[in-house]
Amino acid sequence: MTDGDTFFQGSLIYEPVALLREGEEVLYVARVGMKASRQFIILTPTGEPAWPHEPLGSLSDVGWALRAHGWHLLPPEPVGQDAQPAKTLARLLAERA
Repeated sequence: MTDGDTFFQGSLIYEPVALLREGEEVLYVARVGMKASRQFIILTPTGEPAWPHEPLGSLSDVGWALRAHGWHLLPPEPVGQDAQPAKTLARLLAERA
């Protein structure tokens, strides 16, 4: 079990939808708040924000944040039951590559 698994199992606020791996580094894209929420945040495996910013309003905004920090060339992996957010994020990143 990774640190991220432990963090997200106990969280009622964050629902992971995708993860990105670069060597030993891992970032999670998580939905913030309720399941129907459209806000996202990028987190480290310990639950800390990857970069200082407010929750992002869309997966498109997530894509721009990943691009700004050099994580846009990595394929997002689905996390959880719904693979659609990871697929959408992958498409957005590929369009801007």
